[in-house]
Amino acid sequence: MLQICLRAKEKQRSWYLDSGCSMHMTGEKSMFLTLTMKEGGNVKFGGNQAGKIIGTRTIGNSSISINNVWLVDCLKHNLLSISQFCDNGYDVIFDRTNYIVVNKNDSSIVFKGKMMDNVYKINISELVDQKVVCLLSVNDKKWV
Repeated sequence: MLQICLRAKEKQRSWYLDSGCSMHMTGEKSMFLTLTMKEGGNVKFGGNQAGKIIGTRTIGNSSISINNVWLVDCLKHNLLSISQFCDNGYDVIFDRTNYIVVNKNDSSIVFKGKMMDNVYKINISELVDQKVVCLLSVNDKKWV
């Protein structure tokens, strides 16, 4: 069976902050600056759905990068893992309408955003506007 993945252009740039997500992940191969294709098993989602992990590496553009992102076959949304941020030295602080990601080492604000349509999300272009250069740097050998 042929599976077709369709996404609107704006959706490709929107990232959802997800407290239930174990790793940063996207289904959009074109977002990767560097990509290592490999069979990495499956990731499970709510509702007993699963996605096949087909690669990992760095997404972004010439201004920003997010490292250790999984490429998941036909994933329709881009997910930023709250736990992955916390595991790598960042605090993620939420209030009713906003959030900020803070570097624990120097208390600097890495990036910030707002709740939109009842979810916390950010658009990649907003990160460029905030002059974010690198969100995470982890050992490439970390693979599930």
